[in-house]
Amino acid sequence: MPQKVSTLVFVDDDKIQHMINRKNLQRISPELQTFFFDNPYEALDWLKGGSADLLILDVNMPEMQGWDFLDHLQKIGNHIEVKMLTSSMDPMDVEMSKNYAQVSGFLVKPLTPQILTEILGLDS
Repeated sequence: MPQKVSTLVFVDDDKIQHMINRKNLQRISPELQTFFFDNPYEALDWLKGGSADLLILDVNMPEMQGWDFLDHLQKIGNHIEVKMLTSSMDPMDVEMSKNYAQVSGFLVKPLTPQILTEILGLDS
């Protein structure tokens, strides 16, 4: 059973997904601290000093691919657990994820309230 998440960082360039996920997360877990970033560089800056239990990271963003983001995370020594977020499951992405110990799985957009409940460890 996953450990309960109390702080979540969400990095995705899609602002509509931010709005939907923020509303769902507030309904599911009002006490959850959430940090949403549509710019991966701003997220990396925040993660240099901030901490969270889980990072949901979009694989494909125009400013920086999720894999490059993970490389930067490793350089700054941040070993946060990461769930990769994608629009479609590409077998190459699954293979690529094996290079990153902190990647614990993949999530397919759009995230449903049920999926969010599971990844937050609230489904018990």
